[in-house]
Amino acid sequence: VNLTFVFQKKDQKHDSVSQRASGDAVMCPVKQWAALVQRIHNYPGTSDNTTVDTIMSLGRFRRITSTEMVHALRDAAAAVGEARLGFAKEDIGTHSLRSGAAMSMYLGEC
Repeated sequence: VNLTFVFQKKDQKHDSVSQRASGDAVMCPVKQWAALVQRIHNYPGTSDNTTVDTIMSLGRFRRITSTEMVHALRDAAAAVGEARLGFAKEDIGTHSLRSGAAMSMYLGEC
């Protein structure tokens, strides 16, 4: 699967990243991406141009922002606590999503 990021923090536009099938039933990035695309296509009124950050909330489409994600991650970290986590909530950013999601899927066998 080839992902193209229209704009990133590093000011690089239309940067593409390729992921190959791993063969793992759970952790395969190609299978996970296909599931994400299928979820979005199952929303009524979506198309191939609907972005992957789209959710349906209260019967309407909206896009999740990186700011919302950072706040959600930091709120969760604050609830657990720095002493238990070993790092401060301020140390968490959207980069934490990739590694955290992968580890959660692996540990949770989902």
